[in-house]
Amino acid sequence: MRKLPNGVQWNEFHDDEIVDWKRVRSAIEHEDQLTNHRVTWMLTSQGFLFAAFALVFQASTKTDVQYELRAFYQYLLSGLAATGIFVSLYLRLALRAAEIQTEILRGWWVERIGERYKNHPPISGTPPNWLLRMLPFSSFPILFVLSWIIFVLIVLLDFIKPYANTIGTVSLLLTLILGLVIFGFMLGRRKYSKTSV
Repeated sequence: MRKLPNGVQWNEFHDDEIVDWKRVRSAIEHEDQLTNHRVTWMLTSQGFLFAAFALVFQASTKTDVQYELRAFYQYLLSGLAATGIFVSLYLRLALRAAEIQTEILRGWWVERIGERYKNHPPISGTPPNWLLRMLPFSSFPILFVLSWIIFVLIVLLDFIKPYANTIGTVSLLLTLILGLVIFGFMLGRRKYSKTSV
């Protein structure tokens, strides 16, 4: 073991930078683990809900189903879709919380270490291209939300036919607004990442 100039044996716990690097790295690994668990929960729950939806939808399309039960099937399918939407949105919040915490940890490390970052290995990897940086894991549940909305519209097609023009116009406007918000978010995130590095 190496000795310090004052004769004390050196170990990694005598260097505050190494200790801080390990602390931050450990916290980032914990957030990554939570992210992996949450993505697994989301995929598992969505898989079960999609399977249940498909089975109920198949049962509802049989020709021998009584007319009175069709409304029940529509409610049941809509309930499954609503559950899928709520689970996706809840897990999106949890995934975003992990991303925010990781960004805070990286920012703290960069601020703490300053120009001496060259003396240490990177605290964590960065996404290889701009697309993965602008579309993080927390945006993944939005795909499930959109899928469930499409399924609900298909199930309720008979009910919404008279309102098709209005629903189409509102959907188009909401899609446009959502696109503008996402575009603004991506630009803001890009500017934030350039100024923080």
